[in-house]
Amino acid sequence: MDLERVRAFVAATEWMNFTAAAEELGLAQPSLSARIRALETDLGVELFSRRRRQVALTAAGRAFLPHARALLDLAAEARRDARRAADAAPGRRLLITTLAASVDELKAETVLGLRRDLPGWQVTLTGVPFREHVWRLRDGTAEAGYLWPPYTPDAVRDLHLEPVGAFRRLLAVPARHHLAGRPEVTVADLAGEPQVPLPDDVDAAFVAGWRLTPDAPVGAGEPVTDVAGVLRAVAGGVGCCPVPSLLARTAATPGVAYVPVRGAPPATLALAWRVDAHPEIDHALRAAARRARGGAAD
Repeated sequence: MDLERVRAFVAATEWMNFTAAAEELGLAQPSLSARIRALETDLGVELFSRRRRQVALTAAGRAFLPHARALLDLAAEARRDARRAADAAPGRRLLITTLAASVDELKAETVLGLRRDLPGWQVTLTGVPFREHVWRLRDGTAEAGYLWPPYTPDAVRDLHLEPVGAFRRLLAVPARHHLAGRPEVTVADLAGEPQVPLPDDVDAAFVAGWRLTPDAPVGAGEPVTDVAGVLRAVAGGVGCCPVPSLLARTAATPGVAYVPVRGAPPATLALAWRVDAHPEIDHALRAAARRARGGAAD
């Protein structure tokens, strides 16, 4: 049984409003509804009675709710026990996630410094798609991650975020786009320009901050899952996309031009980890954040 579907169901029961529940989880409302529908299909029952924008639990929904809450509690307990066991085992692990395009830029400084601070630990930096770069921390499958705030409060609940750098915003456009030859553009210039579609299950606040103009139209095509996909879509003429200069430097793509966005707030890079992290990890990551602040910016 998919725990994210169960989590969506429980959130909807707490709010009895799909829109509010989606906002709490940092999802688009259609994505939350789709998760609940998929859970109903898995169970073979209807959990909610839906009538004219009003929802109510069915008898099956009321019966399932305590079990759903217990499942989430059990999963959280299992993650805690697994982390405690890993902490007690030899060859302990520190897995750090980042959006895939920035792995090479960050790898040497991050990994070498942490290996020096954590002798005997296996320290790894790995790239992940958009939807995973927060949830891998939340579900305990990664110990730390480089994130690009903002995020909805629920998405980063129980996480400590330490800003480590600020980067200029560049607009990625097709090489033959009418904005490609300009020395710079403004945020106002982005109005009406189609942007590359991102998946519905990516945190809503992250998407709004990433796009700079949340009300901009979305280009035709399938949502892209990672930075490389964004730039391929730009090169293919699907739309444009603002990107932090760090990602533009490390993910050069033929057919894409970059134009500075004047007046746009800088993109903040933060190192994040769980507030209940192992004390050695917490100490080492705070030191890594201090080191990174000396050079992770432009």
